[in-house]
Amino acid sequence: MKCGKTLRTNVLLITMVYSPLIFSQTASGGNSRFYPDNVKRVEGVIKVIRAFCDSIKPVNVSNSNIKYDQKYIRSTNELFNTITSDKVFAQTAKKNDLILTSSLNAGLIGFREYKFYPAKGYLAISILFSVIDDNIFYKKIVIESPLKRECANGQPVPFFDFLYLKDKILPVIDFPVKECTNCDSLKVDTLYQPVFDAMAKKYPAYQFVPNASNDYVKSLIFQHTYLQRSTYNNKVAPDGFVELIKMKEYDIIRSLLYSPNQLMAINAYETLVYLNNLGEPINTQDQAKMKDIVTSGTSIPVYCGRDCKPTNYAYNDLKVKKTDIVDKYQAALGQ
Repeated sequence: MKCGKTLRTNVLLITMVYSPLIFSQTASGGNSRFYPDNVKRVEGVIKVIRAFCDSIKPVNVSNSNIKYDQKYIRSTNELFNTITSDKVFAQTAKKNDLILTSSLNAGLIGFREYKFYPAKGYLAISILFSVIDDNIFYKKIVIESPLKRECANGQPVPFFDFLYLKDKILPVIDFPVKECTNCDSLKVDTLYQPVFDAMAKKYPAYQFVPNASNDYVKSLIFQHTYLQRSTYNNKVAPDGFVELIKMKEYDIIRSLLYSPNQLMAINAYETLVYLNNLGEPINTQDQAKMKDIVTSGTSIPVYCGRDCKPTNYAYNDLKVKKTDIVDKYQAALGQ
């Protein structure tokens, strides 16, 4: 038995930017063109897992579980590899046992989450995407192995079940699996750049890609604006904006007043309220934009607690005081 200390579990995120014509579904019959590389990568991860724990207690997975996992993966291949619209996806999802579990909107940006239901397989599979108008410009697959597994000595195994993936699922997967030796789930995502660029051209009043001082800041902003489903919390300052304050990226914060994501614009407004309280000046144009934001009737998803779904409210209905804004940023920054 070889058991080391538990490694921190991360997630795998692969961003691929390409023309819609490049990434097409594999023809029926035979394994995916990704299969040989996927096998090598998964076998490499399994070697690392064996070093952590060379004897893992088997999970009881029935033939029925395996059958449904393979069915859901084939459906995922089709849905993931096809560019479609929000409405068309909703109709296709019904035919593939997918249900809409979350739908949030923040200004121009909409976020959707689908899960396979009823969950008859061993794996838990979700498909998430971001949309502007009826156009999907980003998709993500999330695959989890939710059952707890253990080494022979009872030590928990914190990794995704790569052994099951290799033995039962890998032959039917039609997307690239990357190495991730300490992942507790698999995540593969795709940005449809031509669709994104078309939306940016359609709405020139918004600043889709703010000028960032470096790639890290650009990635941080892009992630929070387009790729993740966030909610407004009147008690907790958002981590991304706290980080921008610490880096003194004040010009970036100002530019986010013009974000197509209304939640980002509101967070930028509140951050500038806090900075202005410290003496940071605000020009006349940004003051006018801040007034538009605080009085806007555009809905945003608002945090309502751990055990309930976010509710959409217009920011002006929340009646947030400037003193409350300053207080929550001071708390976040340890002041």
